[in-house]
Amino acid sequence: MARLIHAGHRLGDVMAYTLTQAQAFLDADGQLERQQLAQLLGVVAVAAQGEKRGIEQLQRDLLKD
Repeated sequence: MARLIHAGHRLGDVMAYTLTQAQAFLDADGQLERQQLAQLLGVVAVAAQGEKRGIEQLQRDLLKD
């Protein structure tokens, strides 16, 4: 329940979800979290290499609209 609320669901809505709905929302949230962690790993890997050119390129990529 806390994970759904943290993801932006209202408590009243969460309490009304069926088990299937709650599981679907949790699965979707888990997928988003894994994607974010994969992106973070990429950022950390580039930063750990310490190459100025790679870090600057990553900054440009992240700041694109």
